[in-house]
Amino acid sequence: MPVPVQRVIATHETRNTGKLQSSFEMSGLTKIQTDSYEKFVQADVDPSRRKPIGLEGILREIFPIESFDGQFRLEYVKYELGKCRYTPVECRQLRMTYGRPLRIWLKLQKEEAVEEEVYLGDLPIMLGGGEFIINGAERCVVSQLHRSPGVDFVMNVEPGERKTHSCRIIPERGSWIELLISKKEALHVRIDQSGKFSSTTLLRAMDKELSTDTQLVHKFYETETLKLTRKVTAEDLTGRVAAEDVVYPAGHEKCGEIIVECAHTLVEAQAEELLASGIKQIDLIKQVHDPLILNTILEDSTTSHEEALLRIYQRLRPGNPPQLDKAKDLFYEKFFDLNRYRLGRVGRFRINRKFNQEISDDEMTLRPEDYVNAIHYLLKLRAGDESVHLDDIDNLGNRR
Repeated sequence: MPVPVQRVIATHETRNTGKLQSSFEMSGLTKIQTDSYEKFVQADVDPSRRKPIGLEGILREIFPIESFDGQFRLEYVKYELGKCRYTPVECRQLRMTYGRPLRIWLKLQKEEAVEEEVYLGDLPIMLGGGEFIINGAERCVVSQLHRSPGVDFVMNVEPGERKTHSCRIIPERGSWIELLISKKEALHVRIDQSGKFSSTTLLRAMDKELSTDTQLVHKFYETETLKLTRKVTAEDLTGRVAAEDVVYPAGHEKCGEIIVECAHTLVEAQAEELLASGIKQIDLIKQVHDPLILNTILEDSTTSHEEALLRIYQRLRPGNPPQLDKAKDLFYEKFFDLNRYRLGRVGRFRINRKFNQEISDDEMTLRPEDYVNAIHYLLKLRAGDESVHLDDIDNLGNRR
């Protein structure tokens, strides 16, 4: 008589062959997936008590939607999940997707407000083992690590073994900003895959208070006011860098003409002319440790907020006739419209931590302070400051 095959051998004794004799409870290997999906759906939570995360956060982010003329406004109220039409066994047999109907309540604001229920479709529901039933087949979601939004600083090795630093400001949604150092020791910026242009052009467009050369010099360099007395000679001024445009004073025959422009180095002839012009004082940069920003300002052809907006518009929309209104709208959509540009909570947290700044976690767009601090960080990296360091994009701390 043949002996039947016994696939599972019943045991009544547990043997521990390890060094530690204490028993440990086996953790649920699918708990990460199931808990994450419960937070995403919040099916058993009252609609008024749902947290702004997961599906609730997505709907709150999309709504309200307004018409162009502002007369109509579509607002989100709540969502509910209905009962499953079929059981998991029936879905496997009939090759259907196991899910629950998703309905949301919307309110249309007009002369008379209207609130209605809208059916969006069936939302796939996760079973206890972390799997979904899609068209009768069991499938699971595999978690992947991707690059965290925020700011990263890396070292680039160019042909000829020339090493330069670069910076990438990566949002959760929107355009990437990349800061690069050119061969002429000037700081350039690239928006997405567009052509490179001067980084100070983008800074002028972001903040009106940093739109002139004088304001930029005072932002990145330490300046001093030197009184031009009889003790000051031309040798003392030669080689110094002007922190503002120096013009002939009132009463001079060349009144209003520029002697030396901002961010330019004084030569001997200009120093002598400056002493003979009757000017009583001049603003100078104390010491230029790194000429990177000065080179960038000298290379930048824009001199105002409006010119910078037009220059960026020409870069992003080549071939279109530049118009100031369209340039302002495009720049606003690129960096200040939450529907098109969003750093996310992770991105804002990483930027604040990187630059040790205190900006509200609810601020999801790029601020001028973020961009200025990124340039300051690059300058510290070039100077070899021990308080700053490069980022490893393969490090798990920079991924999520």
